[in-house]
Amino acid sequence: MKTLLKVPDIANLLDLSERHIKRLAKEGKLPTQKLLNEKNRPMFVFPLSGLSPELQRKYLAQNQIKIPPADMPENEDPQTMDNFSADEREEIQFWLDTLSEWRQYRENYTKGSKAQADEKYVCLCAKAYPEKLFSTDILYRKQRALRNKNLSGLLDKRGKSRKGKSSIPEVIWQAFLSFYLDEAQHPIKKCWEYTKMWAQHEQPELVADIPCYTTFSRHVKSDVLAAVKTLGREGEKAFSDRCAPYIRRTYEDMQSNDWWIADNHTFDIISQDENGKNHRLYLTAFFDARGGIFTGCYVTLNPSSQATLIALRKGIIKYGIPKNIYVDNGREFLTFDIGGLGHRQKKAKNGEQYNPPPVFTRLGIKMTNAIVRNAKAKIIERRFRDVKDHLSRLFETYTGGNVVERPERLKKVLKKGGIATDAELTAIVEELLEHYFNEAPYGGAVAADRGKPRMQVYQENLLEKRTTSAEELALMLMRSARPQKVGRRGVHLDIGGARIDYWNDDLVFNYLGQTVYFRYDPENLAEVRVYDLEDRYIMTVPTDNTAVLSHEATKEEVQAAMRITRNMAKITKAAMQSSVLPGINSRTALELVLSEAGRNKQARAENPLPEPKIIALQRPNEEPLLKAIGDDYTPDLSRMARNAKLRNGGNENGENI
Repeated sequence: MKTLLKVPDIANLLDLSERHIKRLAKEGKLPTQKLLNEKNRPMFVFPLSGLSPELQRKYLAQNQIKIPPADMPENEDPQTMDNFSADEREEIQFWLDTLSEWRQYRENYTKGSKAQADEKYVCLCAKAYPEKLFSTDILYRKQRALRNKNLSGLLDKRGKSRKGKSSIPEVIWQAFLSFYLDEAQHPIKKCWEYTKMWAQHEQPELVADIPCYTTFSRHVKSDVLAAVKTLGREGEKAFSDRCAPYIRRTYEDMQSNDWWIADNHTFDIISQDENGKNHRLYLTAFFDARGGIFTGCYVTLNPSSQATLIALRKGIIKYGIPKNIYVDNGREFLTFDIGGLGHRQKKAKNGEQYNPPPVFTRLGIKMTNAIVRNAKAKIIERRFRDVKDHLSRLFETYTGGNVVERPERLKKVLKKGGIATDAELTAIVEELLEHYFNEAPYGGAVAADRGKPRMQVYQENLLEKRTTSAEELALMLMRSARPQKVGRRGVHLDIGGARIDYWNDDLVFNYLGQTVYFRYDPENLAEVRVYDLEDRYIMTVPTDNTAVLSHEATKEEVQAAMRITRNMAKITKAAMQSSVLPGINSRTALELVLSEAGRNKQARAENPLPEPKIIALQRPNEEPLLKAIGDDYTPDLSRMARNAKLRNGGNENGENI
């Protein structure tokens, strides 16, 4: 059990009044706790273990009591200079030298007693070091600390005794952090107010002990770790980006064309299209991770899957086919016929699903997707910062990345005119990326290559270059349509809000109703290559919209369309005729059926079926609506006539009313 001292004990120990001790306790200048006395009133108590070792030993000597081992003040462990800061080490070394000099001075002093020698030495030190405080008591205390191997006792701890301690009750501090470490990011002052409100309801006895707002503000800066603050107030994403350890990628064992990284960048430049409309263009780029060069680039009005293929085509033609491509999770990359849908893949409802081999697979490229919302993953984004700083800023129509960065001159420049056209901007971008950025000094992770031109680093580490012919590359870069059934008009492609039909007689005749897919070149939609679902090439089918007519079509256009449709009928009729035997028609079938019926009739007559053993008669169960009355009944015709007159609106005399 810990030893707790009362106010009189502390007053006697420190030689201060009890009133002063209570004031120090209220101000948090003494380590204290609050307990209830025998009258259920709060009182201050002071744990013995919270006092300095010197005061603990003084208390033990005054009271001559045996303290439980748990409360015994432990002698400080021998310390080394490494446990202290540079300033503290300098102060400790000063006192070590001073105490050594003092001991030598005492031994050599012959004009009086040792006490006089000590006073004389203090006077000499005060003159030599006027900025420091010297007295015989200080010398004795420092010497005692040195004898006990207590280096911290050589330090001046004035104003440092409460460093790291807080006057905020622990439960109050925890309540405050509950409000502060919230993603709502409440201001510190509001968290302090919320904490007081909470204490009034849950811990009213602690309300008086809650210090002022500045105390909480000071302890937030000194006691709340940056990582904890980031995680609590900004969330896991901010913590992961700025505080959590990250995976460092190694590049020494990487070769050129091993990894290409792709992304899109918005130019901070206003350019003008051919119609005079101002806008901002985009850059779709591939970046080699080892050499640090831009390989394939394409300036486009809108990032899209087709822009990705164009940039990839340009990069492959010049630098070869990469082994791996690292991209984010955008639709321009996760497209079913380019890189595949990745995690966007959905399970087919009927359990059957076929996706044509995407472009990356046909090229032998493995695609890797970055973790969602992981900005650290793609180093190309750092190069896009270079594009912004070293390219976009060269143009007078530079807009800045946000409103704060927008130059003041921009309005005047736009009003004056002379804006670069899209074609001019594209030519400048391609020229600078190829011959300026790619020739800049390498500053990547491999220290041995730093300072070399990036293009040189790329070439030195290009051990294998995968290439293909222009025809085969064009074939492998073709887009793919989703599987569809061959209809009466073949297959179709919906693009740009219009439908293009691809068909010929061979396709419709041989594959009508079967599921196929086709590949196409967006820059040449005159024909498509049709494949079955086992990825076997079937045929090349041209587009033919001759049989698509408007209501205002001419007679000649209608005749041309009819010739196409009739041609299919002729082919089918010829195929049918070649598949049947001559002389067999519907009359032949009727004769065969009648002959079979006659044979069945003759067979039944010769072998009749036996009659059943029990015959049950079924009689109708009905009752007439008009039943017979009797033979002597004579109807009263006059009465019947009178009633009829009354029903038709007459009176009893038969006159109409």
